[in-house]
Amino acid sequence: MRKIFKSVFLVSLFTAPVAVPISMLHAQPHTHAGRSHDHPLPAQGVGHRHGNGAPGIASGGKAPAKRVQQQPARPKQPNNNQRRNPGIANNANTELQRAYKAKNYARVYQIASGYAKRGDPAGQYVLGQLFLLGQGQKKNPQTAFGWFKKSADKGHPGSQYLLGSLYATGQGTRKNLQQAFKYYKLASNAGIPDAYTSLGIMYENGEGVKKHLPTAIKYYELAANKGVTNVQLMLGERYVKGVGVKKNPTKGFNYVKMAQRSGATGATYLLGVLYANGIGTKKNPAQAFKYVSIAAKKGNRDAQYDLASMYAQGLGTKKNMGQAINWYKKASAKGVALASHNLGLIYLQGMGTAKNEKAAFSWFSKAAKKGLPISQYFMGDLYVDGVGVAKNHGQALNWYKKSAAQGLPAAEYSVGAMYANGYGTKKNIATAKQWFQKAANHGSPKAKQALAMLKQRGL
Repeated sequence: MRKIFKSVFLVSLFTAPVAVPISMLHAQPHTHAGRSHDHPLPAQGVGHRHGNGAPGIASGGKAPAKRVQQQPARPKQPNNNQRRNPGIANNANTELQRAYKAKNYARVYQIASGYAKRGDPAGQYVLGQLFLLGQGQKKNPQTAFGWFKKSADKGHPGSQYLLGSLYATGQGTRKNLQQAFKYYKLASNAGIPDAYTSLGIMYENGEGVKKHLPTAIKYYELAANKGVTNVQLMLGERYVKGVGVKKNPTKGFNYVKMAQRSGATGATYLLGVLYANGIGTKKNPAQAFKYVSIAAKKGNRDAQYDLASMYAQGLGTKKNMGQAINWYKKASAKGVALASHNLGLIYLQGMGTAKNEKAAFSWFSKAAKKGLPISQYFMGDLYVDGVGVAKNHGQALNWYKKSAAQGLPAAEYSVGAMYANGYGTKKNIATAKQWFQKAANHGSPKAKQALAMLKQRGL
């Protein structure tokens, strides 16, 4: 039994509908610069949309936020415009900023405590942050809670938000979702974007308030319109797929575009995906290439895979198999099995590089060991024909079975053929017929022909 290898096909996002994961957001109980995370794509550490700013001090830098599973809201710093301390005199605030930048937390504490002890809510807020983050003081959520409570009850929006976050997670106090909702609501009245996000999460999950998705979406949209990148991206995904909202690809595209302006890698990649597929916008391969390329260069593995496919097919750019190989290798190194598979195809056919059957076998093997059924099937072919490896029908049957177990009709047919011919196993027509029937049930014309032939022969 000898097989004819299939034509090279480069499995790509551009030959199938885009799969957009729906993600929910949760905030984290500390502030440090985050990194962008891989796609929808999972992606794949903790992301923050705020930089390392001093409490109550404006500081630069936003980082893309991770898309994560649905969870209750947790503490996260309000954005920089929300973290000013209007109650602290300008000259003292300037000195406080300077001290914080120099990591002179003792001086920050000295300045803030003077104001806090006089009942100034901004000073109390700064002290709360120092104790929450363990900056210049031993980390003490209980003490932080106390200062935030004093400040919040005097109407400080940042403290109201963080107090809600502490109640939501039970840090420094007993967990109380009703109290968390109360303080998030107060903070939202002052326009705190992260409070909008937290309220959206609570309404969506029915935590601290009756579950009500339309209200959750309303708060998410308020947060998105205030520039919260991870919410913009999440809404974009929702509207593209119609999950929890009426499907509206155009609106989804617009939210993703808003999110991309922050430089978030996941949003940049997804924008490229939408342009490539013409979802919510006119199909534009050149724009798709632009954004996929940016995300790929930032390390997004799915973008690296798709960039390789664009080079291989000449989509949005001039066809360049050298670049395709380069980007497939980068994606493969990050665990994308299809990238390894496509490299196997390229070396098998000698596309843009010298034909190399041993290299092809090696790449198919990488993908097959990651569980990719089409690669497992190809491994069976390679062992049957002795391409890049010594012929071994036993190994061929083993790989065909792995692929067939995942429902690949061609592999099911091949397992049947091995039993029918006694290759790699004892000849067994009854078992062969079982496998042919499985393949036929999955639409394999060859399996149907094999069953008809066996019937003709009275087998």
